[in-house]
Amino acid sequence: MTEVQNKEEAYIEAMTLIATLSQNDSVSAILDKISKIPEDLTHKDAILVELDKNRIFPESFMKIITFLIFILSERSEINKLYEESMERYETINKLTAKARPTEDEAKIKKTLTDFILKIESYYETHDKAGDAAIKELNRHMTELNIKHNIDREILHYKISPRSFAQIQPHLISLLDVYFNYKKNKGILKRLIKISNYIIEDAVKKA
Repeated sequence: MTEVQNKEEAYIEAMTLIATLSQNDSVSAILDKISKIPEDLTHKDAILVELDKNRIFPESFMKIITFLIFILSERSEINKLYEESMERYETINKLTAKARPTEDEAKIKKTLTDFILKIESYYETHDKAGDAAIKELNRHMTELNIKHNIDREILHYKISPRSFAQIQPHLISLLDVYFNYKKNKGILKRLIKISNYIIEDAVKKA
């Protein structure tokens, strides 16, 4: 099987999970499957910037899933920084537990807390919009009586304007989340760097 065929097969497997989703099922397994599709992310940023500029969203099953891959990959990147920020906060908290924190220590703790909560709010928006987008895709596939035996042609099937109108608001929310992830990555990197200096100083004084 070629690389292209492998990728298409991964898309088909994700589409099958979406098509067979029951009303009360969690979409987490589907999103996990989508995140593992071997899609080329090289031009991800350029594609999403252009999409944001024109506000012309993908309308085929495969392209919508590719869009979801792009957003999930950005979440994966910022999540590493989020976890590092949590670790730095916990370290500073322990170092200052027995004595009054310095002005710098107090300031970085508050700033880290603010940004940790901000990223968590983006996660919440991402989860709600991603869940809703998957369920709208499932609803449209049910209307088309697509359940099993999904083939390459279905991947490129263009969703009807009526159904797409139900999906588009969730895609807009996801695009906004993407740019919030993007904007805050650099800030978290700087906060981690500052935290490292403050931790180093606190350890020397301990």
